Amino acid sequence: MTRPTGARTLWDGSDPLWLVGNWPADEVRVVSRGGMRMAVLGVCGATDAELEVGLAVARGGALRHLTGWAGSYHVVLRTGLRTVVLGDLAGVRQVFHTEPADGVVYASHALPLADLTRAGLDTEAFAARLACPDVPELVSGRSMFAGVNRLEPGHALDVAHGVARVRLYEQHRSPLDFPGAADALGRALSDAVGRRVAGSKRPGADLSGGRDSAVLALLGARSVAMAKTRDLIAVTWAEPCAPGDPESAADIVARSARLRHLVVPGDVDHLPYTGLEDVLSGAVMPDEPGFSLIGMSRTTRTFNAIRDAGIDMHITGYGGDAVLGTPLAYLADLAMDRRRMTTARHARTWARNLGMRGHDLAGTANRVARTTFPQALDQLAEVFAGSGRVDAGPAAAIAWCTAAPTAVWTTPDMRRRLAMSLRRLAGESVVSAGSVVAADPAVHGRPGDRAAWVAVRRAADRQRACQQLAERIGVRVQAPYLDTAVVRAGLSLPAWARDRDDGPRALLTAAVQGLIPRHTLGTVHRADYTEAERRGLRLNAGVLRDLFADPLLAELGVLDPVEVRHTLDHAIGGPNLGKGDSATPHPDVPLGALADIVSAELWLRGVWEGRVMRWDATPSSAPGVRIAAVA
Repeated sequence: MTRPTGARTLWDGSDPLWLVGNWPADEVRVVSRGGMRMAVLGVCGATDAELEVGLAVARGGALRHLTGWAGSYHVVLRTGLRTVVLGDLAGVRQVFHTEPADGVVYASHALPLADLTRAGLDTEAFAARLACPDVPELVSGRSMFAGVNRLEPGHALDVAHGVARVRLYEQHRSPLDFPGAADALGRALSDAVGRRVAGSKRPGADLSGGRDSAVLALLGARSVAMAKTRDLIAVTWAEPCAPGDPESAADIVARSARLRHLVVPGDVDHLPYTGLEDVLSGAVMPDEPGFSLIGMSRTTRTFNAIRDAGIDMHITGYGGDAVLGTPLAYLADLAMDRRRMTTARHARTWARNLGMRGHDLAGTANRVARTTFPQALDQLAEVFAGSGRVDAGPAAAIAWCTAAPTAVWTTPDMRRRLAMSLRRLAGESVVSAGSVVAADPAVHGRPGDRAAWVAVRRAADRQRACQQLAERIGVRVQAPYLDTAVVRAGLSLPAWARDRDDGPRALLTAAVQGLIPRHTLGTVHRADYTEAERRGLRLNAGVLRDLFADPLLAELGVLDPVEVRHTLDHAIGGPNLGKGDSATPHPDVPLGALADIVSAELWLRGVWEGRVMRWDATPSSAPGVRIAAVA
């Protein structure tokens, strides 16, 4: 097997381990004992002594112990002729593997393996990610490239004698009560932020004005004081179409002597859908189309400002919604437990916020509660086959799973193929009522708990892509909410128990009590960027029409180009608009779905044109850090 160009060898022999790129010294740690070696790669809060204990415990097969330290990291364990590889629980630290003629090759990124093996796109997996993201089991073990396998979170890759096996290490654990979950979450977040700040010379953090980012910024400021670092730079994006974030963030900064505020001003050149020509001509694509590429101009502007400020580690609050939010499907969990009065009361509260009748919401929850996951898969298959009822609005949020808005644009042939896959999945023995789905060990047999874990998986996919893009600009972006320890703590509380009457993010507020001043979270504000998206659509209508005049999505048989163009016309206010022409977007068009298909088309074109991370690319031509190895 050819060693990647510019790779650093951690160990050699018949199963070498290589690192590519500029890895910070504190993110590469190797311990040895006798014939065993263990590499811990990434941000890990374990002491050297704890790593030694972990290596000894791993000898007896206790792999879960190796995932319990603060941070976000990979573990590679070598014992004689056997190699075991672990990622994280959310899926930010991913592991991909393939089996060419001369053994097993694994890596932290899919694209280098696809380049090595000349793998083509797995069209059905790609379509399933677009049209049916609520069912990650459809693409279990598959990357976007045929023959390149993806290790599911909660599993370990076990390689011996050139043969790869996947085994489960994450087991379902009994849920905690509210005080227990709050205590675990507080310790996990404090460790996650503190470890990152301690290892940084110039730390930074997002401060959007929302509660999730505010908590991390204030925990970072607390850690800065303990580490005797000068300060932490709080970064706020100033969106002209959504004022309020800088003012709310400035109020939080004013309450901490250790926070310094950096406001990054946005203008019309940084609206969504602006600068797509630059994405088409120069951007290097991430492993998967999980990150919204329509906002690349804003993302690039922000990362450049972070880099120019000298920030060497930047914390983002992304993933907080997934880990700490309350999915509406928890109403079905309450109904499953026959808690009729509680279900009705919660449904009335949600109904007032959603502008609907509480009786209808409670009725939907009761209907879903009488349905098993396999039955829900069969019903979804009927939807793709054209004969089932499509849930919409809040009903879709309560369902076990539903089709994404993008599904209406898929071709009839692709819908038929997805329907067959859903029926096959429903009939497999690993999917049974009330049991853990083997493709995702963290998914419970309840709609609300399952929805929470699916949200974490999707957030991790987006964060991975964001980190890959940031690395190429020279910025290290970290998402503590998606650390394994934080995810375990946040989701140790059942979904229904996270919705309380004592204010939003009750679990988070309780978790950081005593760590940060409670009054600092009283003025948080989250801007609505919908108008920015609509304005970006108006100003970039011509570019978008050109993009879908002859899309690769249609050439691959994924989406119907006529349907997509019709929706695009509807979204931008009418056909025949040139570049820069103004239009009035229709308010009923699902903006998120439109962003997904535009990002998917941009990603496909980048991959087709070879703007990807290659196996033999030099670090200078494909910046970023990655793991590559043969076993």
